[in-house]
Amino acid sequence: MNGRIEDEIRRLESRFRVEYREEGNWILIWQYPVDLGLWDADQVDIAFRVPDGYPGVKPYGFYVRPRIRLESGETPASSTEANEPPFGGEWLKFSWDCPDWRATADAGSGDNLLNWALTFARRLEEGT
Repeated sequence: MNGRIEDEIRRLESRFRVEYREEGNWILIWQYPVDLGLWDADQVDIAFRVPDGYPGVKPYGFYVRPRIRLESGETPASSTEANEPPFGGEWLKFSWDCPDWRATADAGSGDNLLNWALTFARRLEEGT
């Protein structure tokens, strides 16, 4: 694991319980809170992959376990069932992007994986 990823993991651990898999550069966030009024769960595990070329290449998308549904029982838009993360279980992949990604050489002064993980709440608040 390179120094940048180590620093980023520590930043994530300041807010979440995380697990890192070096093979494939996967990060798992345990028990991420979701809005109970929108979803059929109040917390999920979230996984995402740190892309090759990071931080110049931004992350894209994230996975939730279990495969949550909207309170109406519908599957949210821009999501697909997937089993890609190496953490076991059945996953739902959300399409999600950070169009204004501005990473710098110093993880503390630009966008980083903690900022990225915090945006998941915004996507989950959208429902649909």
